[in-house]
Amino acid sequence: MTTLSHTLTDLGHEIYLVRNLLAPSVCEHVIQVADSQQFEASRTLGDDIDLTVRGGDIWRLGDPAPLAQSTNKLLMSQVVVVQRLLYEHYGMKFPVAENFSILRYQTGQFYQRHVDNILLANRFQEVRRGIPTRDISVVGYLNDGFQGGETYFDRQDIKVRPEAGSVLIFPAYFTHPHQSLPVTTGTQYVFTTWLFH
Repeated sequence: MTTLSHTLTDLGHEIYLVRNLLAPSVCEHVIQVADSQQFEASRTLGDDIDLTVRGGDIWRLGDPAPLAQSTNKLLMSQVVVVQRLLYEHYGMKFPVAENFSILRYQTGQFYQRHVDNILLANRFQEVRRGIPTRDISVVGYLNDGFQGGETYFDRQDIKVRPEAGSVLIFPAYFTHPHQSLPVTTGTQYVFTTWLFH
């Protein structure tokens, strides 16, 4: 599958990698901008901070601040390629993207096994609150120079080593529980968004 010079690399079980989607200069820029902002502690499903489930920090780009908005637009301009590749592959459009977040994992931080499309206790609560169902998870790797931090799909037994500028794509459903393994040395930067059909 090719769009411009980018391709979907099939890792198996509907898990794909787009290598070198973001140029090194874009990755460096996003990290510099993120580091100039106020990260907050990452939270779990109930909006709690539980370091046994999820460590790391987050900068949510849905904020109305101009720098958050411009960074969100910059990342969206890159993820348009992912949307085109998915359309070429599946024949379905995923035209809507959730606002991006930048995640920062330092030594020892991780995110336990989870699925991306169940945000509340059950789907009925989500429908009542107008929360759409996430279809596609997008995880972008922004840097190298750290150890650990792989994305691991235990059900499929697939471990993805982060590559700066590359983007991991997979179904957000219960079929693809995954985790961010602990960073063992250094600091890892990642962006996330979700696509909707």
